[in-house]
Amino acid sequence: MKKNIYQLIFLSVILSLVLNCGKKEEKEATTEPETKPAATLDPEVAKGKEAFDINCASCHGATGAGDGVAAASLNPKPRNYKAPASEWKNGNTEAGVLKTLNEGIKGSPMVAYKHLGDDTLKALAKYVVHLTKN
Repeated sequence: MKKNIYQLIFLSVILSLVLNCGKKEEKEATTEPETKPAATLDPEVAKGKEAFDINCASCHGATGAGDGVAAASLNPKPRNYKAPASEWKNGNTEAGVLKTLNEGIKGSPMVAYKHLGDDTLKALAKYVVHLTKN
C-alpha cells in the first residue's frame, strides 16, 4: 500500500512536470501581474526566480504559498514559504534551503534538484528566501 502511494506521488510530480513543460513561454506571452517586477531583483535572485518558475512553481505556486497546480495531489502538501522557520525541515535560511534542494526530503514528494548545478541551486535558494520575506 505504501509503495502505491509513493508511486502515485511520483507519477503526480512527473505529470506536473510534463504538463508544465514549455509553460514559461506561455507565461511570458500572457503578462500576469507579479508582486515585484523581475527587473528590480538582484541578478542572482532573478536567476533563481527563473529556475523556480521552471522547476518549483508547479508544486509550490507562483508566490511560494504551496498552492501550485500539482499541490492538490501531493501528500504532504508542498511547503508554504511564509510558514514559520520552525516548520521547515532544514530551516528557511539559504543554507537550509540549499540542503533541501541538494538532498530532497525523504518521505515526501520533495526530490533533490542536484542536477541543476551548484550555481543554479544557490540562486534558487536565494529566491526562495526572497519569497519568505516578500
